[in-house]
Amino acid sequence: MDLLDDILARHFARFNLSQAKFNALMELYYAGEQGLSLSELGQRMLVTRANITGLMDRMEKDGLVIRNVDPRDRRVFRARITPRAVELLKFVLPVHNQVVTRAISCLNPDEKNTLISLLQKLQQGLEEI
Repeated sequence: MDLLDDILARHFARFNLSQAKFNALMELYYAGEQGLSLSELGQRMLVTRANITGLMDRMEKDGLVIRNVDPRDRRVFRARITPRAVELLKFVLPVHNQVVTRAISCLNPDEKNTLISLLQKLQQGLEEI
């Protein structure tokens, strides 16, 4: 997996992103206008509160996210993706999809289906923890 991490790191570096920033952007993109609380984002990314805070600080500085107090609970901060980040994803995602497609091109269709099935099963198991 180190090889795949290295390939993805090089890919994201071209866009001034890290794997963590990309993952956060994707989570926030799919969360929609309401965004996510920092604790929700941390849980989805499997990182600590301190790591999420630092990541959000860097991403906010880069103009990729905005944080606001949750109007329903002023103790909670919610993060949302910015229009600048949405535009960035329009360039990043096609290239990212090409990288992933190339990475799994060595698998035949049955192997790809098995991989998908196993990853889905693993995700279900992780959600139960």
